[in-house]
Amino acid sequence: MIDYLKGTLVSATPHHAVIDVGGVGYRVLIPISSYEALPRPGGEVKLLTHLQHREDEVTLYGFVVEEERAIFELLLGVSGIGPRTALSILGGVSVSAFRKAVVSGDVRLLSSVRGIGKKTAERLVVELKDKIALLPALAREAAQSKLMGGEAKSADVLEALLSLGYKPVQAQKAIEAALASAEAGWTVEQLLKEALKTV
Repeated sequence: MIDYLKGTLVSATPHHAVIDVGGVGYRVLIPISSYEALPRPGGEVKLLTHLQHREDEVTLYGFVVEEERAIFELLLGVSGIGPRTALSILGGVSVSAFRKAVVSGDVRLLSSVRGIGKKTAERLVVELKDKIALLPALAREAAQSKLMGGEAKSADVLEALLSLGYKPVQAQKAIEAALASAEAGWTVEQLLKEALKTV
């Protein structure tokens, strides 16, 4: 699995970016929100990625921030939502607005996104409400944690769990549990060990 790409931005449109990594140009499909956060061509960029392999094609999707990727992957688990629709959703509404709309059941806002009808919006609320409510908890717990550099350590543990094959929601639950029992001075390794006890 390719977790991220870090290299030189060759070109970008609102729908895709080309990144040169060691002389290889990777074409990555992106949401408009990530496009707006990219540097100018020639600048260094890092995109978190989601690799999708089908019988007839292999496609990379890229995101500037982890929460976008986590929501993208949650969306792919909703029946009737494919990767292009998921990108359209992320490009049509901010991450925070989407999260609030799902948690509050705001079908009107969700159905205002291009390609999302009322029935699909209702399905998003039903299938994601409990899952998406967990996403902001990680950042809050890390920021309020008694650990020195808690937010950075939590991010490192999240990256480690994802690289081991755990789903974003599983990983975030495990990190929240680890933070709850963490003691001052715990290292990334100690947090990871504690998190692995719950997954």
